[in-house]
Amino acid sequence: MAKQKRQKYSKAEILGPFFDMPDDYNDLVSVYRTLAKSADQRLVRLEKYSEQDQFHIATKWAYARAQRDIKEWSGEGATRFNTKPPSSVADLKAKIQDIKTFLQSPTSTKQGIKEIYGKKADTLNKNYGTNFKWDEVGKFFQSKLYQKMDKMYGSKTIVKIIGKIQSNKKEVIKAINEAKNKDITIDTKSNKMLDRLVNKTVKNYGKEVMELLQ
Repeated sequence: MAKQKRQKYSKAEILGPFFDMPDDYNDLVSVYRTLAKSADQRLVRLEKYSEQDQFHIATKWAYARAQRDIKEWSGEGATRFNTKPPSSVADLKAKIQDIKTFLQSPTSTKQGIKEIYGKKADTLNKNYGTNFKWDEVGKFFQSKLYQKMDKMYGSKTIVKIIGKIQSNKKEVIKAINEAKNKDITIDTKSNKMLDRLVNKTVKNYGKEVMELLQ
């Protein structure tokens, strides 16, 4: 008996709003292979982007979720979607949906990451007086300074402190460079409570603050 020929689908067709997922297993395999190959290429690109200074965060979000999904389907050592397809129609459709989720996520592309961080930077700058550029937002939230401060303060307080440090960048850098074992005092011309938090941050995490400001 001749083997049934698989229907061929393009990625654009599959990801389009009017595509109906086929019920035939062989046709589903065709859909799966098309999307899995494209998704794996995108994963590789994100890994390469993460080696660039502005895109260390490229393997967060969509990439990280994709890796979790991949491991659920193929085991702990797996890193790519395009492996042997699940044997049942239901499981194959479920894996295809996981791949579609990745491909349709804004943070699965370089431009999508830039747009999302651009909006986040605009919001932070407007609400907290910070001066973040789009590529500095990810750097900040992935920085050692943020991780250390996150154990002590809420995210809103952290952003306010960083905003004041940014707006007094020259004074902060000068104070850190001149400090030895003495207290560091930065006049942020703000409320006393925020002044104390800024000075405590600069004193305790001077190295991390410098890394963020560079």
